[in-house]
Amino acid sequence: MRLSTYKAFITGGSEGIGFAIAAKFLAEGAQVVIAAHQQTILDASARALGCQGLLMDLKDLASVENAIAQAAKIMGGLDIVVNNAALTSPSKPVETTSLYELEAILDTNLRGSFWVMRCAKPHLQSGRGAVLNISSMAGVTGQRDHAAYAMSKGGLNALTLAAAADWGPERIRVNALCPAGVATPALKRWAAEQPDPAGIDDYLKRIHALGYCAEPEEIANAALFLCSPEASFVTGHIMHVSGGSEIGYKA
Repeated sequence: MRLSTYKAFITGGSEGIGFAIAAKFLAEGAQVVIAAHQQTILDASARALGCQGLLMDLKDLASVENAIAQAAKIMGGLDIVVNNAALTSPSKPVETTSLYELEAILDTNLRGSFWVMRCAKPHLQSGRGAVLNISSMAGVTGQRDHAAYAMSKGGLNALTLAAAADWGPERIRVNALCPAGVATPALKRWAAEQPDPAGIDDYLKRIHALGYCAEPEEIANAALFLCSPEASFVTGHIMHVSGGSEIGYKA
Protein backbone atom coordinates (compact mmCIF):
# COMPACT_ATOMS: atom_id res chain seq x y z
CA MET A 1 0.00 0.00 0.00
CA ARG A 2 1.44 3.31 -1.13
CA LEU A 3 0.43 5.42 1.88
CA SER A 4 0.96 3.07 4.80
CA THR A 5 2.22 5.09 7.80
CA TYR A 6 1.02 8.36 6.17
CA LYS A 7 -1.39 10.72 7.94
CA ALA A 8 -3.73 12.82 5.79
CA PHE A 9 -6.02 15.75 6.53
CA ILE A 10 -8.61 16.49 3.84
CA THR A 11 -10.89 19.53 3.75
CA GLY A 12 -14.25 19.23 2.06
CA GLY A 13 -14.01 15.50 2.61
CA SER A 14 -17.69 14.83 3.13
CA GLU A 15 -18.65 14.34 -0.52
CA GLY A 16 -17.50 14.54 -4.13
CA ILE A 17 -13.79 14.79 -4.89
CA GLY A 18 -12.80 15.11 -1.22
CA PHE A 19 -14.74 11.97 -0.27
CA ALA A 20 -13.20 10.04 -3.18
CA ILE A 21 -9.69 11.14 -2.18
CA ALA A 22 -10.31 10.11 1.42
CA ALA A 23 -11.54 6.68 0.30
CA LYS A 24 -8.54 6.23 -1.99
CA PHE A 25 -6.04 7.23 0.70
CA LEU A 26 -7.66 4.91 3.24
CA ALA A 27 -7.52 2.03 0.76
CA GLU A 28 -3.81 2.72 0.35
CA GLY A 29 -3.16 2.44 4.09
CA ALA A 30 -3.23 6.07 5.24
CA GLN A 31 -4.76 7.41 8.40
CA VAL A 32 -7.30 10.04 7.37
CA VAL A 33 -9.19 12.84 9.07
CA ILE A 34 -11.76 14.71 6.99
CA ALA A 35 -13.13 18.18 7.69
CA ALA A 36 -16.32 19.88 6.51
CA HIS A 37 -18.71 22.58 7.68
CA GLN A 38 -22.04 20.71 7.75
CA GLN A 39 -22.22 18.41 10.77
CA THR A 40 -24.89 15.97 9.53
CA ILE A 41 -23.20 15.27 6.19
CA LEU A 42 -19.78 15.16 7.86
CA ASP A 43 -20.91 12.56 10.40
CA ALA A 44 -22.51 10.36 7.74
CA SER A 45 -19.45 10.53 5.49
CA ALA A 46 -17.03 9.81 8.33
CA ARG A 47 -19.08 6.74 9.26
CA ALA A 48 -19.15 5.56 5.65
CA LEU A 49 -15.39 5.98 5.30
CA GLY A 50 -14.53 4.66 8.75
CA CYS A 51 -12.44 7.69 9.70
CA GLN A 52 -12.58 10.69 12.00
CA GLY A 53 -14.50 13.80 10.92
CA LEU A 54 -13.97 17.32 12.26
CA LEU A 55 -16.22 20.34 11.89
CA MET A 56 -14.36 23.32 10.39
CA ASP A 57 -15.32 26.72 8.99
CA LEU A 58 -12.72 27.93 6.49
CA LYS A 59 -13.83 31.53 6.99
CA ASP A 60 -12.92 31.35 10.71
CA LEU A 61 -9.18 31.23 11.43
CA ALA A 62 -9.70 29.92 14.96
CA SER A 63 -11.83 27.08 13.58
CA VAL A 64 -9.12 26.19 11.06
CA GLU A 65 -6.38 26.26 13.71
CA ASN A 66 -8.44 24.11 16.07
CA ALA A 67 -9.37 21.49 13.46
CA ILE A 68 -5.80 21.08 12.24
CA ALA A 69 -4.46 20.85 15.79
CA GLN A 70 -7.08 18.19 16.57
CA ALA A 71 -6.25 16.24 13.41
CA ALA A 72 -2.52 16.30 14.21
CA LYS A 73 -3.25 15.13 17.75
CA ILE A 74 -5.56 12.32 16.62
CA MET A 75 -3.06 10.96 14.09
CA GLY A 76 0.19 11.94 15.78
CA GLY A 77 1.20 14.46 13.13
CA LEU A 78 0.49 15.26 9.49
CA ASP A 79 2.14 14.08 6.27
CA ILE A 80 -0.49 15.11 3.72
CA VAL A 81 -2.87 18.07 3.55
CA VAL A 82 -5.49 18.23 0.80
CA ASN A 83 -7.23 21.58 0.29
CA ASN A 84 -10.42 20.49 -1.42
CA ALA A 85 -13.19 22.55 0.20
CA ALA A 86 -14.51 25.23 -2.14
CA LEU A 87 -17.51 27.29 -3.16
CA THR A 88 -18.67 27.87 -6.71
CA SER A 89 -19.63 31.37 -7.71
CA PRO A 90 -22.99 32.46 -9.11
CA SER A 91 -23.10 32.64 -12.90
CA LYS A 92 -22.06 36.26 -13.30
CA PRO A 93 -19.44 38.18 -15.28
CA VAL A 94 -17.10 40.74 -13.72
CA GLU A 95 -19.44 43.73 -14.01
CA THR A 96 -22.37 42.17 -12.13
CA THR A 97 -20.45 40.28 -9.42
CA SER A 98 -21.03 42.00 -6.08
CA LEU A 99 -18.37 42.62 -3.45
CA TYR A 100 -20.24 40.26 -1.11
CA GLU A 101 -20.19 37.46 -3.69
CA LEU A 102 -16.52 38.02 -4.46
CA GLU A 103 -15.49 38.01 -0.81
CA ALA A 104 -17.50 34.87 -0.06
CA ILE A 105 -15.68 32.98 -2.81
CA LEU A 106 -12.23 34.31 -1.91
CA ASP A 107 -12.75 33.68 1.82
CA THR A 108 -13.27 29.97 1.19
CA ASN A 109 -11.38 29.10 -1.97
CA LEU A 110 -8.27 31.24 -1.50
CA ARG A 111 -7.94 32.71 1.97
CA GLY A 112 -9.26 29.51 3.55
CA SER A 113 -6.75 27.38 1.66
CA PHE A 114 -3.97 29.79 2.65
CA TRP A 115 -4.84 29.46 6.34
CA VAL A 116 -5.05 25.67 6.17
CA MET A 117 -1.55 25.58 4.68
CA ARG A 118 -0.18 28.07 7.19
CA CYS A 119 -1.69 26.26 10.19
CA ALA A 120 -0.65 22.82 8.92
CA LYS A 121 2.95 23.76 8.16
CA PRO A 122 4.34 23.18 11.70
CA HIS A 123 2.87 19.68 11.68
CA LEU A 124 4.17 18.59 8.27
CA GLN A 125 7.19 16.31 8.38
CA SER A 126 10.26 17.42 6.47
CA GLY A 127 11.13 15.01 3.71
CA ARG A 128 7.66 13.49 3.34
CA GLY A 129 5.21 16.35 3.79
CA ALA A 130 2.88 17.03 0.85
CA VAL A 131 0.21 19.66 0.25
CA LEU A 132 -2.28 19.21 -2.58
CA ASN A 133 -4.57 22.05 -3.58
CA ILE A 134 -7.64 21.06 -5.57
CA SER A 135 -7.89 23.91 -8.03
CA SER A 136 -9.76 24.08 -11.35
CA MET A 137 -9.23 24.55 -15.04
CA ALA A 138 -11.19 27.77 -14.53
CA GLY A 139 -8.06 29.11 -12.85
CA VAL A 140 -5.98 28.23 -15.92
CA THR A 141 -8.19 29.07 -18.90
CA GLY A 142 -10.79 31.31 -17.27
CA GLN A 143 -14.49 30.53 -17.36
CA ARG A 144 -17.24 32.60 -18.87
CA ASP A 145 -19.64 34.13 -16.33
CA HIS A 146 -17.64 32.82 -13.37
CA ALA A 147 -15.19 35.64 -12.76
CA ALA A 148 -15.00 35.28 -8.98
CA TYR A 149 -14.50 31.52 -9.10
CA ALA A 150 -11.84 31.71 -11.82
CA MET A 151 -10.07 34.46 -9.86
CA SER A 152 -10.02 32.34 -6.69
CA LYS A 153 -8.63 29.30 -8.47
CA GLY A 154 -6.03 31.29 -10.40
CA GLY A 155 -4.91 32.68 -7.05
CA LEU A 156 -4.77 29.17 -5.60
CA ASN A 157 -2.48 28.10 -8.44
CA ALA A 158 -0.18 31.05 -7.72
CA LEU A 159 -0.23 30.22 -3.99
CA THR A 160 0.76 26.65 -4.86
CA LEU A 161 3.81 27.84 -6.76
CA ALA A 162 4.85 30.32 -4.07
CA ALA A 163 4.54 27.78 -1.25
CA ALA A 164 6.43 25.16 -3.27
CA ALA A 165 9.31 27.63 -3.57
CA ASP A 166 9.15 28.58 0.12
CA TRP A 167 8.94 25.04 1.48
CA GLY A 168 11.10 23.23 -1.05
CA PRO A 169 14.29 23.50 1.05
CA GLU A 170 12.46 21.57 3.80
CA ARG A 171 11.40 18.97 1.23
CA ILE A 172 7.74 19.68 1.74
CA ARG A 173 6.08 19.37 -1.64
CA VAL A 174 3.19 21.57 -2.80
CA ASN A 175 1.17 20.78 -5.94
CA ALA A 176 -2.26 21.47 -7.40
CA LEU A 177 -4.80 19.51 -9.42
CA CYS A 178 -7.00 21.27 -11.97
CA PRO A 179 -10.10 19.26 -12.94
CA ALA A 180 -12.61 20.41 -15.51
CA GLY A 181 -16.10 18.91 -15.25
CA VAL A 182 -16.49 16.27 -12.51
CA ALA A 183 -19.70 14.32 -11.84
CA THR A 184 -19.88 15.19 -8.15
CA PRO A 185 -23.15 15.13 -6.20
CA ALA A 186 -23.11 18.95 -6.23
CA LEU A 187 -22.81 19.07 -10.03
CA LYS A 188 -25.57 16.49 -10.43
CA ARG A 189 -27.88 18.47 -8.12
CA TRP A 190 -27.18 21.66 -10.05
CA ALA A 191 -27.79 19.97 -13.42
CA ALA A 192 -31.08 18.50 -12.24
CA GLU A 193 -32.31 21.99 -11.31
CA GLN A 194 -31.65 23.43 -14.78
CA PRO A 195 -34.41 23.87 -17.39
CA ASP A 196 -32.71 21.35 -19.73
CA PRO A 197 -30.79 18.71 -17.72
CA ALA A 198 -30.21 16.60 -20.84
CA GLY A 199 -28.67 19.61 -22.56
CA ILE A 200 -26.35 20.12 -19.58
CA ASP A 201 -25.25 16.50 -19.78
CA ASP A 202 -24.51 16.87 -23.50
CA TYR A 203 -22.57 20.09 -22.87
CA LEU A 204 -20.44 18.43 -20.18
CA LYS A 205 -19.54 15.68 -22.63
CA ARG A 206 -18.76 18.06 -25.48
CA ILE A 207 -16.35 20.30 -23.57
CA HIS A 208 -13.99 17.40 -22.85
CA ALA A 209 -11.83 15.95 -25.62
CA LEU A 210 -12.35 12.49 -24.08
CA GLY A 211 -16.11 12.92 -24.53
CA TYR A 212 -17.30 12.45 -20.97
CA CYS A 213 -17.38 14.09 -17.56
CA ALA A 214 -14.91 12.69 -15.02
CA GLU A 215 -15.92 10.68 -11.98
CA PRO A 216 -14.52 11.86 -8.61
CA GLU A 217 -12.48 8.65 -8.39
CA GLU A 218 -10.51 9.68 -11.48
CA ILE A 219 -9.43 12.88 -9.76
CA ALA A 220 -8.59 10.85 -6.64
CA ASN A 221 -6.23 8.67 -8.69
CA ALA A 222 -4.20 11.72 -9.66
CA ALA A 223 -4.28 12.99 -6.07
CA LEU A 224 -2.90 9.67 -4.85
CA PHE A 225 0.06 9.93 -7.20
CA LEU A 226 0.94 13.51 -6.26
CA CYS A 227 0.73 12.79 -2.53
CA SER A 228 2.56 9.47 -2.64
CA PRO A 229 6.31 8.74 -2.45
CA GLU A 230 6.13 7.99 -6.19
CA ALA A 231 5.98 11.77 -6.77
CA SER A 232 8.91 12.50 -4.44
CA PHE A 233 10.56 14.87 -6.96
CA VAL A 234 7.36 16.63 -8.05
CA THR A 235 6.60 20.03 -6.53
CA GLY A 236 5.23 23.32 -7.81
CA HIS A 237 3.26 21.41 -10.45
CA ILE A 238 -0.19 22.49 -11.63
CA MET A 239 -1.54 19.23 -13.04
CA HIS A 240 -4.42 19.32 -15.52
CA VAL A 241 -6.78 16.40 -14.91
CA SER A 242 -9.21 17.81 -17.40
CA GLY A 243 -10.14 15.27 -20.03
CA GLY A 244 -8.58 17.60 -22.56
CA SER A 245 -10.97 20.50 -21.95
CA GLU A 246 -8.17 23.02 -22.58
CA ILE A 247 -7.64 21.69 -26.10
CA GLY A 248 -10.69 23.62 -27.19
CA TYR A 249 -14.44 23.29 -27.22
CA LYS A 250 -15.92 20.94 -29.79
CA ALA A 251 -18.94 23.17 -30.35
